[in-house]
Amino acid sequence: MRWSNLLIFILLLIITFSLLTLQPFPKAELISPKKGQQKVLGINQWFPKTLFGSQLNAPQIGTEGVIFIDTKDGGILYSKSADKKLPIASLVKVMTVLVALEHKGMDDQFMVSQHAQDMEPDKMLLIAGEKLSLRELLSGIFLVSANDAAEAIAEGTTGDRSEFINLMNDQAKLLGMKNSYFANPTGLDEDANNSYSTALDLVILTRFLIRQFPEVVNISSKEHIYLPQTSTHQDYDMYNGINLLTTYPGVVGFKTGFTPEAGLTLITLVRKDGHEIIGVLLGSGDRRDEAKELLDYSFKKLN
Repeated sequence: MRWSNLLIFILLLIITFSLLTLQPFPKAELISPKKGQQKVLGINQWFPKTLFGSQLNAPQIGTEGVIFIDTKDGGILYSKSADKKLPIASLVKVMTVLVALEHKGMDDQFMVSQHAQDMEPDKMLLIAGEKLSLRELLSGIFLVSANDAAEAIAEGTTGDRSEFINLMNDQAKLLGMKNSYFANPTGLDEDANNSYSTALDLVILTRFLIRQFPEVVNISSKEHIYLPQTSTHQDYDMYNGINLLTTYPGVVGFKTGFTPEAGLTLITLVRKDGHEIIGVLLGSGDRRDEAKELLDYSFKKLN
Protein backbone atom coordinates (compact mmCIF):
# COMPACT_ATOMS: atom_id res chain seq x y z
CA MET A 1 0.00 0.00 0.00
CA ARG A 2 2.82 2.36 0.80
CA TRP A 3 4.31 1.94 -2.71
CA SER A 4 0.92 2.55 -4.33
CA ASN A 5 0.41 5.72 -2.25
CA LEU A 6 3.84 6.95 -3.25
CA LEU A 7 3.07 6.24 -6.91
CA ILE A 8 -0.20 8.19 -6.68
CA PHE A 9 1.63 11.09 -5.03
CA ILE A 10 4.24 11.15 -7.82
CA LEU A 11 1.52 11.08 -10.48
CA LEU A 12 -0.24 14.02 -8.80
CA LEU A 13 3.00 16.01 -8.81
CA ILE A 14 3.52 15.31 -12.53
CA ILE A 15 -0.06 16.37 -13.36
CA THR A 16 0.25 19.55 -11.27
CA PHE A 17 3.56 20.50 -12.91
CA SER A 18 2.05 19.89 -16.37
CA LEU A 19 -0.90 22.17 -15.64
CA LEU A 20 1.38 24.93 -14.37
CA THR A 21 3.50 24.64 -17.50
CA LEU A 22 0.49 24.85 -19.82
CA GLN A 23 -1.11 27.78 -17.94
CA PRO A 24 1.69 30.00 -16.62
CA PHE A 25 1.01 32.92 -14.33
CA PRO A 26 0.89 36.23 -16.25
CA LYS A 27 4.17 38.16 -16.20
CA ALA A 28 4.35 41.70 -14.86
CA GLU A 29 4.39 44.32 -17.63
CA LEU A 30 7.74 46.02 -18.10
CA ILE A 31 7.51 49.82 -17.88
CA SER A 32 9.67 51.52 -20.47
CA PRO A 33 9.51 54.68 -22.60
CA LYS A 34 10.34 52.54 -25.61
CA LYS A 35 7.30 51.91 -27.79
CA GLY A 36 7.46 50.37 -31.24
CA GLN A 37 10.54 51.62 -33.05
CA GLN A 38 10.97 54.67 -30.81
CA LYS A 39 14.34 54.80 -29.08
CA VAL A 40 14.54 54.92 -25.32
CA LEU A 41 14.74 58.44 -23.97
CA GLY A 42 17.29 59.07 -21.24
CA ILE A 43 16.15 59.70 -17.70
CA ASN A 44 17.99 62.34 -15.72
CA GLN A 45 19.19 61.63 -12.20
CA TRP A 46 21.27 64.78 -11.69
CA PHE A 47 20.18 68.14 -10.33
CA PRO A 48 22.16 71.13 -9.04
CA LYS A 49 22.87 71.21 -5.31
CA THR A 50 22.69 74.11 -2.90
CA LEU A 51 24.40 77.45 -3.32
CA PHE A 52 28.19 77.28 -3.01
CA GLY A 53 29.10 79.94 -0.46
CA SER A 54 27.41 83.35 -0.25
CA GLN A 55 26.62 85.92 -2.94
CA LEU A 56 27.56 88.99 -0.90
CA ASN A 57 30.21 90.16 -3.36
CA ALA A 58 28.44 89.02 -6.52
CA PRO A 59 28.12 91.35 -9.53
CA GLN A 60 24.89 93.34 -9.74
CA ILE A 61 23.25 92.40 -13.03
CA GLY A 62 19.90 93.16 -14.60
CA THR A 63 19.26 89.78 -16.21
CA GLU A 64 15.89 88.33 -15.17
CA GLY A 65 16.88 84.69 -14.61
CA VAL A 66 20.40 83.37 -14.04
CA ILE A 67 22.25 80.31 -12.83
CA PHE A 68 25.94 79.34 -12.98
CA ILE A 69 26.95 75.87 -11.76
CA ASP A 70 30.01 73.68 -11.38
CA THR A 71 28.88 70.60 -13.32
CA LYS A 72 31.19 68.18 -11.53
CA ASP A 73 29.82 68.54 -8.00
CA GLY A 74 26.59 70.36 -8.86
CA GLY A 75 27.38 73.36 -6.71
CA ILE A 76 25.48 76.53 -7.62
CA LEU A 77 27.98 79.35 -7.99
CA TYR A 78 25.47 82.12 -8.69
CA SER A 79 21.70 82.20 -8.86
CA LYS A 80 19.04 84.82 -9.46
CA SER A 81 15.38 83.88 -10.00
CA ALA A 82 16.64 80.59 -11.44
CA ASP A 83 13.18 78.97 -11.25
CA LYS A 84 11.29 81.86 -12.87
CA LYS A 85 9.43 80.90 -16.04
CA LEU A 86 10.68 83.06 -18.91
CA PRO A 87 10.72 83.04 -22.72
CA ILE A 88 13.99 81.53 -23.93
CA ALA A 89 14.14 82.27 -27.68
CA SER A 90 16.56 80.00 -29.59
CA LEU A 91 17.71 78.16 -26.48
CA VAL A 92 14.72 75.96 -27.41
CA LYS A 93 17.01 74.47 -30.05
CA VAL A 94 19.08 72.73 -27.36
CA MET A 95 16.07 70.48 -26.75
CA THR A 96 15.59 70.13 -30.52
CA VAL A 97 19.15 68.85 -30.76
CA LEU A 98 18.72 66.40 -27.88
CA VAL A 99 15.52 64.85 -29.25
CA ALA A 100 17.07 64.50 -32.71
CA LEU A 101 20.15 62.76 -31.32
CA GLU A 102 17.98 60.43 -29.21
CA HIS A 103 16.40 59.17 -32.43
CA LYS A 104 18.90 59.67 -35.26
CA GLY A 105 22.59 59.26 -35.98
CA MET A 106 24.93 62.06 -36.96
CA ASP A 107 25.22 60.77 -40.54
CA ASP A 108 21.48 60.25 -41.09
CA GLN A 109 20.13 62.34 -43.99
CA PHE A 110 17.35 64.92 -43.79
CA MET A 111 15.35 66.30 -46.73
CA VAL A 112 14.71 70.07 -46.69
CA SER A 113 11.06 70.99 -47.20
CA GLN A 114 9.68 74.23 -48.57
CA HIS A 115 8.41 75.02 -45.07
CA ALA A 116 11.92 74.68 -43.67
CA GLN A 117 13.41 76.78 -46.47
CA ASP A 118 10.94 79.60 -45.77
CA MET A 119 11.86 79.96 -42.08
CA GLU A 120 13.12 83.38 -40.97
CA PRO A 121 15.10 85.26 -39.80
CA ASP A 122 18.28 83.36 -38.81
CA LYS A 123 19.01 80.59 -41.29
CA MET A 124 21.57 78.56 -43.19
CA LEU A 125 19.77 79.45 -46.42
CA LEU A 126 18.76 75.86 -47.05
CA ILE A 127 17.09 75.06 -50.37
CA ALA A 128 14.01 72.86 -50.60
CA GLY A 129 14.90 69.43 -51.97
CA GLU A 130 18.43 69.41 -50.57
CA LYS A 131 19.61 66.60 -48.33
CA LEU A 132 21.98 67.24 -45.42
CA SER A 133 23.22 65.06 -42.59
CA LEU A 134 22.18 65.67 -39.02
CA ARG A 135 25.77 66.71 -38.27
CA GLU A 136 25.61 69.37 -40.98
CA LEU A 137 22.28 70.70 -39.75
CA LEU A 138 23.60 70.86 -36.18
CA SER A 139 26.47 72.99 -37.46
CA GLY A 140 23.87 75.48 -38.66
CA ILE A 141 22.00 75.39 -35.37
CA PHE A 142 25.03 76.04 -33.18
CA LEU A 143 26.89 78.52 -35.36
CA VAL A 144 24.11 80.65 -36.87
CA SER A 145 21.06 79.52 -34.84
CA ALA A 146 19.46 78.34 -38.07
CA ASN A 147 15.68 78.13 -37.88
CA ASP A 148 15.51 76.39 -41.25
CA ALA A 149 17.83 73.66 -39.93
CA ALA A 150 15.72 73.24 -36.78
CA GLU A 151 12.56 72.81 -38.84
CA ALA A 152 14.24 70.34 -41.19
CA ILE A 153 15.31 68.30 -38.17
CA ALA A 154 11.83 68.40 -36.60
CA GLU A 155 10.19 67.25 -39.82
CA GLY A 156 12.74 64.56 -40.63
CA THR A 157 13.37 62.92 -37.26
CA THR A 158 9.98 61.23 -36.93
CA GLY A 159 8.28 62.28 -40.16
CA ASP A 160 5.78 64.32 -38.17
CA ARG A 161 6.59 67.79 -36.82
CA SER A 162 3.79 67.66 -34.21
CA GLU A 163 5.06 64.32 -32.94
CA PHE A 164 8.56 65.79 -32.64
CA ILE A 165 7.27 68.67 -30.50
CA ASN A 166 5.46 66.16 -28.28
CA LEU A 167 8.77 64.32 -27.87
CA MET A 168 10.43 67.59 -26.82
CA ASN A 169 7.94 68.00 -24.01
CA ASP A 170 8.10 64.32 -23.07
CA GLN A 171 11.88 64.61 -22.81
CA ALA A 172 11.54 67.68 -20.58
CA LYS A 173 9.43 65.64 -18.15
CA LEU A 174 11.96 62.79 -18.13
CA LEU A 175 14.74 65.24 -17.32
CA GLY A 176 12.83 66.76 -14.42
CA MET A 177 12.37 70.10 -16.19
CA LYS A 178 9.27 70.98 -14.19
CA ASN A 179 8.80 74.54 -15.47
CA SER A 180 9.35 74.20 -19.21
CA TYR A 181 7.17 74.02 -22.29
CA PHE A 182 8.16 73.78 -25.95
CA ALA A 183 5.77 75.09 -28.61
CA ASN A 184 8.05 74.65 -31.63
CA PRO A 185 11.58 73.48 -32.52
CA THR A 186 12.98 76.98 -33.18
CA GLY A 187 12.09 79.19 -30.20
CA LEU A 188 10.45 81.80 -32.41
CA ASP A 189 7.60 83.71 -30.78
CA GLU A 190 4.14 82.74 -31.98
CA ASP A 191 0.80 84.50 -31.60
CA ALA A 192 -0.01 82.34 -28.58
CA ASN A 193 1.29 79.35 -26.66
CA ASN A 194 4.97 80.35 -26.76
CA SER A 195 7.82 78.27 -25.39
CA TYR A 196 9.18 79.01 -21.92
CA SER A 197 11.63 77.57 -19.42
CA THR A 198 13.81 78.54 -16.47
CA ALA A 199 17.52 79.00 -15.99
CA LEU A 200 17.51 75.95 -13.68
CA ASP A 201 15.73 73.72 -16.20
CA LEU A 202 18.07 74.78 -18.99
CA VAL A 203 21.20 74.00 -16.99
CA ILE A 204 19.81 70.50 -16.37
CA LEU A 205 19.08 70.09 -20.07
CA THR A 206 22.50 71.34 -21.19
CA ARG A 207 24.47 69.16 -18.80
CA PHE A 208 22.47 66.10 -19.85
CA LEU A 209 23.01 66.81 -23.55
CA ILE A 210 26.77 67.27 -23.32
CA ARG A 211 27.13 64.14 -21.17
CA GLN A 212 25.04 61.96 -23.49
CA PHE A 213 26.31 63.44 -26.76
CA PRO A 214 29.69 65.11 -26.16
CA GLU A 215 30.24 65.55 -29.90
CA VAL A 216 27.91 68.57 -29.84
CA VAL A 217 30.54 70.46 -27.83
CA ASN A 218 33.00 69.93 -30.66
CA ILE A 219 30.51 71.58 -33.02
CA SER A 220 29.55 74.48 -30.74
CA SER A 221 33.21 75.29 -30.04
CA LYS A 222 34.05 75.87 -33.71
CA GLU A 223 34.54 79.50 -34.71
CA HIS A 224 34.04 78.64 -38.38
CA ILE A 225 32.61 75.68 -40.28
CA TYR A 226 32.66 75.23 -44.04
CA LEU A 227 30.49 72.56 -45.62
CA PRO A 228 31.65 71.88 -49.20
CA GLN A 229 29.17 71.33 -52.00
CA THR A 230 28.04 67.73 -52.50
CA SER A 231 25.74 65.94 -54.89
CA THR A 232 22.85 66.59 -52.48
CA HIS A 233 23.43 70.17 -51.30
CA GLN A 234 25.18 73.47 -52.00
CA ASP A 235 28.17 74.68 -49.98
CA TYR A 236 27.73 76.47 -46.64
CA ASP A 237 30.14 78.89 -44.97
CA MET A 238 29.24 79.70 -41.35
CA TYR A 239 30.80 81.69 -38.52
CA ASN A 240 29.93 81.24 -34.85
CA GLY A 241 27.78 83.97 -33.29
CA ILE A 242 29.08 83.34 -29.75
CA ASN A 243 31.69 86.08 -29.34
CA LEU A 244 32.73 84.71 -25.94
CA LEU A 245 34.59 82.00 -27.87
CA THR A 246 37.25 84.55 -28.79
CA THR A 247 36.99 86.89 -25.80
CA TYR A 248 36.90 84.60 -22.75
CA PRO A 249 39.50 81.82 -22.27
CA GLY A 250 37.98 78.37 -21.82
CA VAL A 251 34.61 79.02 -23.46
CA VAL A 252 33.59 76.12 -25.71
CA GLY A 253 30.14 77.30 -26.81
CA PHE A 254 27.19 76.78 -26.31
CA LYS A 255 24.01 78.60 -27.54
CA THR A 256 22.62 82.10 -27.90
CA GLY A 257 19.11 83.37 -28.54
CA PHE A 258 17.08 86.51 -29.07
CA THR A 259 13.50 87.52 -29.69
CA PRO A 260 11.81 90.81 -28.80
CA GLU A 261 9.83 89.03 -26.08
CA ALA A 262 12.72 87.01 -24.61
CA GLY A 263 15.45 89.61 -24.97
CA LEU A 264 19.01 88.30 -25.12
CA THR A 265 19.46 84.74 -23.85
CA LEU A 266 22.58 82.64 -23.44
CA ILE A 267 23.86 79.26 -22.39
CA THR A 268 27.64 79.30 -21.98
CA LEU A 269 29.91 76.31 -21.41
CA VAL A 270 33.39 76.89 -19.99
CA ARG A 271 36.18 74.38 -19.32
CA LYS A 272 39.10 75.94 -17.50
CA ASP A 273 41.54 75.12 -14.68
CA GLY A 274 40.10 71.65 -14.28
CA HIS A 275 36.55 73.00 -13.85
CA GLU A 276 33.49 72.88 -16.05
CA ILE A 277 30.90 75.63 -15.65
CA ILE A 278 27.53 76.00 -17.32
CA GLY A 279 25.91 79.41 -17.12
CA VAL A 280 22.42 80.42 -18.23
CA LEU A 281 21.16 83.98 -18.67
CA LEU A 282 17.54 84.76 -19.58
CA GLY A 283 16.17 88.20 -20.32
CA SER A 284 19.53 89.92 -20.48
CA GLY A 285 20.32 93.36 -21.83
CA ASP A 286 24.07 92.69 -22.12
CA ARG A 287 24.69 88.94 -22.06
CA ARG A 288 28.36 89.11 -23.08
CA ASP A 289 29.59 91.46 -20.36
CA GLU A 290 27.28 89.97 -17.72
CA ALA A 291 28.47 86.47 -18.58
CA LYS A 292 32.09 87.61 -18.29
CA GLU A 293 31.46 89.15 -14.87
CA LEU A 294 29.70 86.06 -13.59
CA LEU A 295 32.36 83.72 -14.97
CA ASP A 296 35.10 85.73 -13.26
CA TYR A 297 33.07 85.64 -10.05
CA SER A 298 32.43 81.89 -10.37
CA PHE A 299 36.07 80.97 -10.91
CA LYS A 300 37.13 83.08 -7.94
CA LYS A 301 34.75 81.06 -5.77
CA LEU A 302 36.19 77.79 -7.09
CA ASN A 303 39.89 78.69 -6.85
